[in-house]
Amino acid sequence: MADRFYGAVVGDQLTHQVTEAASTTSEAVELRIGDSAYSNKPQVLAAVEAILHYLKTVETDPIA
Repeated sequence: MADRFYGAVVGDQLTHQVTEAASTTSEAVELRIGDSAYSNKPQVLAAVEAILHYLKTVETDPIA
């Protein structure tokens, strides 16, 4: 598989602070997107938004 990994240090907010690689970025926050999802960017963005919404509204431990 040709997954892509996107990572950022906790507190980073700017696009130039995000790392992108074919293997783990070893950053504090990391997102892996499987290669089968690449062909549908809108659905990938919707899934990322769902994760963000979950973290904002549901998750309470330990990051809340």
